[in-house]
Amino acid sequence: MLKLTQVIKIAIILGIFLQTSQSYKLFDGRLQPEGRTKFDDDLREFMEFVKLQMQCGYEQAGVPPLAPYQQDFAKFDLQGGGWSLKGNLTNLVITGLNEFDIVELHWNNVLAKITFDFKFPSIWARSESYKLNAVTSMFGPATGFHGDGVFSLELINLRARGSFKLRPNLSGGLMVKGFNAKLELESSKSKTTGIMGGKLIYNKLFNSWIEEFINLTFEEDNSEAVSAFVENLVVPPLDAALKNISLVELIALITGLAQDVVPTDPIC
Repeated sequence: MLKLTQVIKIAIILGIFLQTSQSYKLFDGRLQPEGRTKFDDDLREFMEFVKLQMQCGYEQAGVPPLAPYQQDFAKFDLQGGGWSLKGNLTNLVITGLNEFDIVELHWNNVLAKITFDFKFPSIWARSESYKLNAVTSMFGPATGFHGDGVFSLELINLRARGSFKLRPNLSGGLMVKGFNAKLELESSKSKTTGIMGGKLIYNKLFNSWIEEFINLTFEEDNSEAVSAFVENLVVPPLDAALKNISLVELIALITGLAQDVVPTDPIC
């Protein structure tokens, strides 16, 4: 249970937040929120701490260390229109997840809504070894092939933008609602080896196919599917992390960390 002094402190923080986090101007006869606020700056500072903490993960919410993300063994079985991929990866490492630029990060106090826009210069996935059985008809009749070598795929200038709202849950904490995200990708580089015995021509064909497949995945026509994928990836751990934290406590946490006391080392 919170002590009286803690309650008073939180109430003061909330009062300051309500006065300063959102200012308005008249536009077309309606009140519209102005641009970046003091709390937006605090939120950015908090995100810098989150990026730092990605080295350690957040075990309580089931989030493993993400900087880098490592997995000893991972199976995959993916299928779509005219293609299928099945196999496994050994010693998978993904780097760059914490090295994103914050283009926009805005809090709407009226709607309890966060709008975000992040840009990842490079996300690189590599595996010491992989095994693959695949079928594709992207280049004509359905063709089967296999692979056994080193996996390497880099996403270049991936941009993730969208928004979500925070709503109270039944236990007095928070939950994420109305999550939406749009992903845009400038390019990708696949340098996987070991296709069909490692012959150069097959490696080139496979890497070209993977790059084309990645580009098609991020096209506008697939935006709903991509948004749903990101939601399934992001929302469950967010809900787990927020389930016992009220909005007032979250605001106090963010403003508290932002007042020149943001840790410079991860808390593991």
